[in-house]
Amino acid sequence: TGARQLTTTFNAALHPAISPDGSRVAFSSPDTGTWYIYLVDFTGENLIQFTDFSSAVPDWSPDGTKLVFNSDHDDEPKDTPDLWAMNLDGTGLVELVDKPPTADFNGQWSPDGKKLLFCSNRYGSYDLLVLDLEMLFVQRLTRTPSNEWGGRWSPDGEKIVFVSDRYGKPDLFVMNANGSGVERLTDHPGVDNGPAWSPDGEWIVFVSDRAGHLDLWLMRADGTDLRQLTDDPALDRFPDWGP
Repeated sequence: TGARQLTTTFNAALHPAISPDGSRVAFSSPDTGTWYIYLVDFTGENLIQFTDFSSAVPDWSPDGTKLVFNSDHDDEPKDTPDLWAMNLDGTGLVELVDKPPTADFNGQWSPDGKKLLFCSNRYGSYDLLVLDLEMLFVQRLTRTPSNEWGGRWSPDGEKIVFVSDRYGKPDLFVMNANGSGVERLTDHPGVDNGPAWSPDGEWIVFVSDRAGHLDLWLMRADGTDLRQLTDDPALDRFPDWGP
């Protein structure tokens, strides 16, 4: 209950990310024929276009002054995005990760702002990697022949929840921030995807089709106390948890 529509002028408003102070939402949309990133107040007012070049899947810096996002606007093939960041006022555009011809995408700042978690196919399958923004060193966190994606830092920066198809279909897993101690959280014939932590680190919201269509589900951080949040034939996807 209590769902509220923030956008009304888009056919597709995807990948929402709530600002650290809870006042704004960044999202991406392909409605114009090109993916752009937009900003809107949490009230649904003051909608603006943030980027004027191909870009998608934004994430806020912990201090709320920048966005990191996927973009292929630097003349590389359109199927190989890289990670870029830009200040909210449109200045300071910088490329953070670029290793052509592989795809590096879906970046997320660590809670302390010192690292960037992202997904890459530079080792063949899709893996989770971390970029140290001070040392500019990339660490590979997952090393299986399967695909891992959708990584999200826990609020204290100690854990990472992610998606893996290592057992044949997408399930949710959690590991330590250095890639050790992997534990499986979901084991269901349905597809589980798109996890996001609660601000206190006690809960994880995610997307699942286990009830017949894509809905939002909730569980404790250890995989227990499963609850269905939405039940609608429409597609409920891309959850994000505000402060």
